[in-house]
Amino acid sequence: MKALIDKYRNFSFEERTLFTTKFSIALHALLALGKFIIAGFYGVFFFVAGCVNVFLMLAKLECYLGVKSEKRSFETRNKLIAGFLLAASLVYIVYMARFVLWDARPINYSEFLGINIAFISFIELGFAIKGLFNSFGKGHYYRNIKIINFASGLTAIVLTEVAIMSFASQNDTRLISGWSGIGAGIVILLLAIFIYYAPRTSIIDREHNVYQKVEADKLNLPIVDNRLSLTMVKGYWYGSYIYEAIYANDIIDGHIYKTKTKLWSLPLWLKIILIIFSEILIFVYAFGAIIFYFRSIFVIEKLDALMKANGFEKITTGIGN
Repeated sequence: MKALIDKYRNFSFEERTLFTTKFSIALHALLALGKFIIAGFYGVFFFVAGCVNVFLMLAKLECYLGVKSEKRSFETRNKLIAGFLLAASLVYIVYMARFVLWDARPINYSEFLGINIAFISFIELGFAIKGLFNSFGKGHYYRNIKIINFASGLTAIVLTEVAIMSFASQNDTRLISGWSGIGAGIVILLLAIFIYYAPRTSIIDREHNVYQKVEADKLNLPIVDNRLSLTMVKGYWYGSYIYEAIYANDIIDGHIYKTKTKLWSLPLWLKIILIIFSEILIFVYAFGAIIFYFRSIFVIEKLDALMKANGFEKITTGIGN
């Protein structure tokens, strides 16, 4: 066991992601099977809940096979991943809407079980959020795996709310539970749409950008010692997009990269406070992340326009080629 743990700790991000994804796929399959069996005794909504696990499993499976196999094109697999996650969101919305539209009642959880569900759910969501940050620049499939993990973490948080409210409140909590689940389902739906469109707007596979001078009298860029550094989009909490390049022989050859968020450099006491209030702050942070994404969606087009204004045109051959 120690040897296996040591081996896992030495894995790269990509190896660790694929290793855990295999177990996650198997877990979703087992959960789906268990819910299908329970559905035979307790009703159709357990079957619906099992379908959510099936679609999440299929979405992750397409990501895993996309890394391991080239039998399908990336475009096809990406559409399937987005489609499966979209299906999971719609089924989950229907599943949670039963508390709002039908006379369904949540399961009563014991205090011990509810607290343990909350503990596991917060850990799951925390790792999912960390994975989202770590997945930047690792490729579309790895990012999609982390997005699916985050979607699964959202359903776990809703389960936590349902479990805690079942023993902590004497009032009818069906509407709260139902609308919380519907809200989470809508977020997952938006994530599916993001996965579908992300390859068209992401800088992944488009980081390398090369420009050649065509108008000598327009150059007005901060080039120092034949090096150029441009902050294209600035963000304290979400990282910044920087274009770093070398200027030689009338050619600017460089890459766009994203700096790390400043969250990890905060004092320990402040990190602890953020963790304590993470269930609330995650939605605030997610809203800010959406705004930052739309600010960054045309970062390459912005760079192209800046270079054109300074007398450069985009080419495909870099320095030394």
